[in-house]
Amino acid sequence: MAPKWRLLTSVANMVEAEILKSALESADIPVSLKWESFNAVLFGTSANGPGTQVDVFVPEEVWEEAQAYLTFTD
Repeated sequence: MAPKWRLLTSVANMVEAEILKSALESADIPVSLKWESFNAVLFGTSANGPGTQVDVFVPEEVWEEAQAYLTFTD
């Protein structure tokens, strides 16, 4: 059965998202990223810049652990 994903946080750009993803995965927490960019729609696939936001999702069953990890690392 596929895991149910839950939004952990949103970050300003893909660079921040990839750094967070790497940190969480190093703690054995699976991560899925979803980003929508106004720039990507109009100009291609820019992963940075105004209008870019990346949602960071983790499986529901490890959400609390991931949230604690975020709180600890802030």
